[in-house]
Amino acid sequence: MPKYVYKCNGCDEHFEVYHGMNETHEKCIFCSAIDLNRVPQMPLLKRSVEPKDSKVGERVEAAIEENRAILKQARKEASREYYRDDN
Repeated sequence: MPKYVYKCNGCDEHFEVYHGMNETHEKCIFCSAIDLNRVPQMPLLKRSVEPKDSKVGERVEAAIEENRAILKQARKEASREYYRDDN
């Protein structure tokens, strides 16, 4: 379940609550007031971690070489095909 942060307008406390996306929290957990505002939160973006010994330049070069091999194979296949010009 997602975690939401609420701010109570009665006691100015912030607290976290887990509930479904279509639900809301009704009462402050500190003072039981019903005057709450949900605080907007940034979503968590998790990035994949590369090995520490891998350098960015090495990864770029590897990707370029891989794409060169794919392009070379595509050229070979294209040169074997017969193209008709209907014009």
